[in-house]
Amino acid sequence: MPVAVAPYAREDFQRVAGETLRPGGLTLTARALAACRFAPGARVLDLGCGPGATLGLLAEDGLRAAGLDASKEFLAQAAPRGPVVRGRAQELPLRDGCLDGVFCECVLSATGDAPATLAAIARALRPGGLLALTDLYLRPGPQPGSAAAGCVAGAVPREVLTRQLEVAGLAPLFFEDHTKLLTELACRLTMALGSAQSVVAMLTGRDPACAGGPRPRLGYCLILAAKETP
Repeated sequence: MPVAVAPYAREDFQRVAGETLRPGGLTLTARALAACRFAPGARVLDLGCGPGATLGLLAEDGLRAAGLDASKEFLAQAAPRGPVVRGRAQELPLRDGCLDGVFCECVLSATGDAPATLAAIARALRPGGLLALTDLYLRPGPQPGSAAAGCVAGAVPREVLTRQLEVAGLAPLFFEDHTKLLTELACRLTMALGSAQSVVAMLTGRDPACAGGPRPRLGYCLILAAKETP
């Protein structure tokens, strides 16, 4: 049966992954931030802000940053670091063209509707505004199949993710593979949970007793994309 609790909501995952709840932590966020080169005071959204680690980093960098999350508990933790609002990624409660940038870190594959989420991001960005996206993707090899749930259910091959961005009006500027960071987190989770099978079950949403068959070759990437100008 599918595992009901998302990885980021599990205490054991939170202890291992830290406050960013994702591979790479703030090191990868800082890499994306440097690539964006936002002007001081730029309006930037931390989409799926969780406890607010990225929100705090954006504010420290002199940006007008706000966080959005669907979880009341996470928003309470993030609030000391900046303005926060409760909402869904697919239906951003923001006016058109109000943002200079969006950080969407390990969130897109978990939304259950990547096209709607990317369309909402594109709507909220001004022309030329930037999306810093980090997420799981499927490397060439076995596919997870229809039984996959959890974060893996939304992971797609690189070419599909690129096409989803383009359809939403977001032009990819560069793609970086950071699968090593995912592997490092998986190793730490294996030590904490006691077996690699338990980690696979956590990510795929399948009970360990039923998680047989080929395992998908998961990767982790950083993509920078810009909203196309009319």
